[in-house]
Amino acid sequence: MASYIVLEPTDAVKLKPVKAVAGDHTIFVRDEFTVFALILPFLWLLTHRLWWHALMVALIGWGAFSVLGSYLSSAFVVSGLSLLLSLFVALEGRNWYLTALRRKGYEEVALISANDLSDAEILYFYGAAKPAEKAEPVSVSSDNKVLSGTVTGTAVPAAIHAADGAMIGLVDYHGRS
Repeated sequence: MASYIVLEPTDAVKLKPVKAVAGDHTIFVRDEFTVFALILPFLWLLTHRLWWHALMVALIGWGAFSVLGSYLSSAFVVSGLSLLLSLFVALEGRNWYLTALRRKGYEEVALISANDLSDAEILYFYGAAKPAEKAEPVSVSSDNKVLSGTVTGTAVPAAIHAADGAMIGLVDYHGRS
């Protein structure tokens, strides 16, 4: 299953079409390793309108590596560095894209695990994956009693750390072991 990050524009930046439909401007971004970004990182960045990132990749890839290649006169070193740059774009490109969307005024409203994009859209728009409610800050006394207000102690009881949505490392287990 893949994870999809759902972003919606805030009220301040919503576009105003003639007939607005709920969910018109919702964006689903699949959180994954991108093979296209590994093969052609410059073009992948351009297709996602990450202009400055594409410019930096072009300058590093074509400029610095060609200068480095002329001094080292080793194709293996330059090829390896180019592969590392492509791998870096393939791993971090989605985060750059999400950051660009956040700067434009989008906010994350849900994280959905689904087989494909159509399943993620169905789960989101038909209410199976409702956004989580904002949790209030919890404070704990020194004898592990939950208080309201400010934090008075450092020990946190295990009941506060709910297993819902807990993750180990980079893998989401959804409460299964």
